[in-house]
Amino acid sequence: MTARIRPRVRQDLAVVELDGEAVIYDEDSGDLHHLNPTATLVYGLCDGSATVAELAADIGEVFGLPAGEVERQVRSLLRELRSQGLLETASANGNAVRATARKAGARA
Repeated sequence: MTARIRPRVRQDLAVVELDGEAVIYDEDSGDLHHLNPTATLVYGLCDGSATVAELAADIGEVFGLPAGEVERQVRSLLRELRSQGLLETASANGNAVRATARKAGARA
């Protein structure tokens, strides 16, 4: 059985929110990221306590949207955030797993 993934933001990133949008600085890579309001909302919910399906259900309920459609969009966004190295992932047992090999190598 596959562990249920619980996305969590990397705690070592500098995040500033301005007018509902986030600017994220990754000191390790020197990368600067800008998130629109929707991405900022989802990113802010990634605290490792909820699965992707649970996040999507909560967002869908608040905005009156079908959970299936929201989940598809949330999964797409989370894939992008992971590819940018902005997330770590907490499995169902609560253990954090780095989303990028670069980070794993740097910590080894």
